[in-house]
Formats: sequence, C-alpha cells, structure tokens
Amino acid sequence: MRRFSTRIANVLATALACVVLGAGAARAQVNFKFEYAAKFVCGLAATSPGAIPGTLPVAPGYYYTAVNVHNPSTTDLNQIQKRFVIALPGENVGRKSGFVPEDLRADDAMEIDCPDIQKRLDVGLGRFVKGFVVIRSTAELDIVAVYTAAVAATGSVVTMTTERVPKRP
Repeated sequence: MRRFSTRIANVLATALACVVLGAGAARAQVNFKFEYAAKFVCGLAATSPGAIPGTLPVAPGYYYTAVNVHNPSTTDLNQIQKRFVIALPGENVGRKSGFVPEDLRADDAMEIDCPDIQKRLDVGLGRFVKGFVVIRSTAELDIVAVYTAAVAATGSVVTMTTERVPKRP
C-alpha cells in the first residue's frame, strides 16, 4: 500500500510540474503583434566649461518626456513588453535594458516618464539621456509622447509638444 501511495504522489508531482512549466512557457511564447518606438529626451543638457558652442546634441536646458500608454480595448487583456534603448551622439550605439513585462487590462493606462527611464537604464536621476522606449503588445495601443523643456529645473515650460506614436508596419 505504501508503494502505491508513493507512486500516486510521484504521478501527481509530475503532473503539477507539467502544469506549472506549461504556464511559464505559455507566458514566454506570447505573440506580440504590434511594436511602437517612442523617442525620449530626459535630464539636464549642459555645456561644460571650455565646450565649443553648438556641440551639444540638443540646446542647453532641462528636458522631460512622458510616454502615455493606453489599452483602448473594452474586453481584452493586453500583454506588453517595454525596453529602453540609449541613442548616443557621434553615431555610436548605446546600451539597452532587457524587456520588462506588463499587463494592461481593458481601458487601463500608464505613463512612462523620465524617472522611470533613468531608473531602468541606471543612469541616475536628472542625468541627460536620450533614446527610445520600445513597446511590444498583443493588441493595438494608444501611445502619446509629451515633450517639455525649461531653462531651469524649477522654471516654467518654454516649449511643449505631443506626438502620437504610430505602430510599426
């Protein structure tokens, strides 16, 4: 009888392992049908003493980006992945983060802003960085990037623009 109980326990443990591993594999094999790339510019772009005027990649100032992501569906769960990629001046390739998974339920929205980007890229809060937030999703999204700039960290906005980020063909 004891041998029969051990055999049943082993069969149940194997079945449970298959279910758990199968669920993990299903998550890993998500079909991301859509991809978006939103530009970001974040932090203080400042000239250094002795710098040649006009050599910064952008004008001196404080730059802010907020990427708003909305799942317009009324019934679906939308799985997304987001990655952060640095674009360096001088035609140099920057580093990138790994993909971070998120779930957006029907009519959910989230914002990805400069502190999030700087944290994911481990560049330090307020440090100047520019590049792309790449978002993959299982369904279409509404993505709008908001860009602002100021002359001082506590100063008034001197420019603001919004851009609807299209899905890639």
